[in-house]
Amino acid sequence: LESIEEEEMEEVRRMILKHNEYTGSQRAWKILSSWKEYVPRFVKVYPTDYKRVMEALKKIKTSGLSGDEAIMAAFEENTRAVARVAGN
Repeated sequence: LESIEEEEMEEVRRMILKHNEYTGSQRAWKILSSWKEYVPRFVKVYPTDYKRVMEALKKIKTSGLSGDEAIMAAFEENTRAVARVAGN
């Protein structure tokens, strides 16, 4: 679990707003009307392997690889990660 970053928070708000528009959800309306109270309650569920691959992908892209080559390199780096092998 991780905190949601500022730029992600606006996306969450838009998703709740759309949900409210499509469904008329009273819960969504309550969250939107008390947004500042609810913001600290949101967390991001981020699978460990996915996070490790995304961090590796970011690092690999800065080295010049892109597209499928970068994705495969990040995947391969994740398979060799000590934390992954140790079950973390």
